[in-house]
Amino acid sequence: MKKVLVLLMVIAVFWLAGCEESELYYDGKLRPESEVEDIIADQLEVENPSMDLEIDVYQESEE
Repeated sequence: MKKVLVLLMVIAVFWLAGCEESELYYDGKLRPESEVEDIIADQLEVENPSMDLEIDVYQESEE
């Protein structure tokens, strides 16, 4: 049982290591994608206080 648990933990670590967050240039600085999403959402919410917005940044593929 311990061997299976250790194997699952090793697989999870490798899987999570491959999930790197991309970085974007925003406002003259290189920032993580999640930070850029938060900044844009906050700016829009200031101008639209009745709305609770979530912004998703993604890269389109031509497939």
